[in-house]
Amino acid sequence: MRVELLYWDGDPNYMAARQRLVEVLTEDAFETPIQMISVNSPADAELLAFRGSPTIRIDGDDIYPVASEPPGLRLRSYPRDDDLDADATESVPGKRLIRRAVERARGWGHGRHE
Repeated sequence: MRVELLYWDGDPNYMAARQRLVEVLTEDAFETPIQMISVNSPADAELLAFRGSPTIRIDGDDIYPVASEPPGLRLRSYPRDDDLDADATESVPGKRLIRRAVERARGWGHGRHE
């Protein structure tokens, strides 16, 4: 499994996203390296189809695709894991969102819950 964390240096939250990603991988006993990819120019954002920071991709697939957003250097938002308010967002992907993507990549379907 290939795990990438794409980030923009202007993002104060990308290390929190990395920490959540590490926690999910560790909790699920995956010994998979995380490739950290710094995206700091509009040209690189375009080349990498970078839709904002932080972006986690597993086997090339964005864990929360936002095809309507053009590539660019910006901060992303993700739905909150607690599902209490459908409109609430946070600046890093939650562990449940990350875990679902890992499980899909591993072919586990809906599997465990957070």
